[in-house]
Amino acid sequence: MTAKGYAADIVAASALRPGSTPLLRPAPAAVAQGEWPAYRLDAAGERSLSPPDRIKRLGRGQAMAIVAVKRALDGCTASPARGSSTAVSVGTAWAEEGDEITFLENLIKLGEKGAKPAFFVNSVKNALASQLALTFGYQGENQTFAHDALSFESALWQGAHLVRVGRAAHAVVCGVDALIELHEMQGHLLGFFATRPAPLAPLAAGPASVGQGTIPGEGAAAFVLTPPGATAAPLARLVSVRGRGPLQRAPALAVRDELAFVEQGLREASVEPDELGLLLVGANGDSALDAVYAEVVQGLRARAPGLAVGVYRHLTGDFPTASALGFELAVRAVASRTVPSEVRRVAGSPANIERVLLYHLASAGYHSTAIVSA
Repeated sequence: MTAKGYAADIVAASALRPGSTPLLRPAPAAVAQGEWPAYRLDAAGERSLSPPDRIKRLGRGQAMAIVAVKRALDGCTASPARGSSTAVSVGTAWAEEGDEITFLENLIKLGEKGAKPAFFVNSVKNALASQLALTFGYQGENQTFAHDALSFESALWQGAHLVRVGRAAHAVVCGVDALIELHEMQGHLLGFFATRPAPLAPLAAGPASVGQGTIPGEGAAAFVLTPPGATAAPLARLVSVRGRGPLQRAPALAVRDELAFVEQGLREASVEPDELGLLLVGANGDSALDAVYAEVVQGLRARAPGLAVGVYRHLTGDFPTASALGFELAVRAVASRTVPSEVRRVAGSPANIERVLLYHLASAGYHSTAIVSA
């Protein structure tokens, strides 16, 4: 998924992040465990999901997406118009699977007449994008991408494509996933999630970096895209976005292959490593995955010794579309020419950021890069 040249202007960006420290909550009785940590929305975030005019049947993910889009529109100088000229593109791996599971459980326990229809409506993957269209009156192309750790990148590519080829004047792009108990259970039972409540420390040196597993999280980020050059002073420009899924089940992650993937993305975008102001990576605090990230970073810094490197998942925890929140930080970095205070720098001290490279790798073998430029 590569867009040659400037793919789109980014005229608005916002994020709904969880609280900065993981919270403990009791594990389901069925798994006979104690308490689990997770990055959940804080009290202010939770209140934002329940405005007085909220539609009662909204799922948690839909409510989070609506809040993120509203925040983006509040700061948008080129607001998208209601009607057919505005497209909606949403990336979500989990969608409203919590409501889907509840509906199926009620169907089994209570019978056809007892299962609530609201849960059935939310069980459709496209419920998120459809609800955004209904809430804001956008009647253009409407698509949901559920491609695991490439869900947001797929939605971002599609939104950029629509505005670039003239199929939309604006594209509202959103990446969102809400915590779902079933996924927490799976992650803990399979050893993907840690039981330690300490905040994540991605790419940390010393004892803080020692640990197996990560901590689940949730969040949403939204962006408004316009055709390249359509806006006089956009926040930033999307240069390229690329993604590749696993070539096999349980792949062995090779540093050489990962570094080649990142370098290919730079070549296709005609960007040299020393032209980057910041490398923002999706390291999630898991010691095994962080080790791969660290060597890729080392390989890039060998070509560009002054390259600054930052991490952000100490803010969000780990979930498939966390890259959307990283992308929002990248846009802010380019817009302000400085590293956002929320980003933790692990190398370098950039003076004037004009380009940011985002690099994400999932243990299941999903890889992605995105380049944002002034």
